[in-house]
Amino acid sequence: MRPHIAVRGGIVALGLLTGCVYDAGYSAVYFRSRLDETVVITLEGAGGPYDVVVSSDSVNEVATEECLGTAIVVKTEDGDLVGRVEKPACPDWRLVVNEDGTLDYDE
Repeated sequence: MRPHIAVRGGIVALGLLTGCVYDAGYSAVYFRSRLDETVVITLEGAGGPYDVVVSSDSVNEVATEECLGTAIVVKTEDGDLVGRVEKPACPDWRLVVNEDGTLDYDE
């Protein structure tokens, strides 16, 4: 084995053991539903088909580097309105649909 290959391997192993590994990650807006039924979240005015399905007591997300749309609309699968937020869907913000049907949207 050549010495420079062993040194590179040692550096990689050390990085993995110490947790010093670069993780680029990504930005997203997160949606959580605590309702006992599935909801469909629509980003109005987003210039594309942005419908996000979130099952009961689960989380979903839309990866984005910029704010999308002008409002966030939450409906049941049957089309009944749960609630509406008059703000765009922005990276690293979270929308929570609570058990009582109220919405919390914050950074």
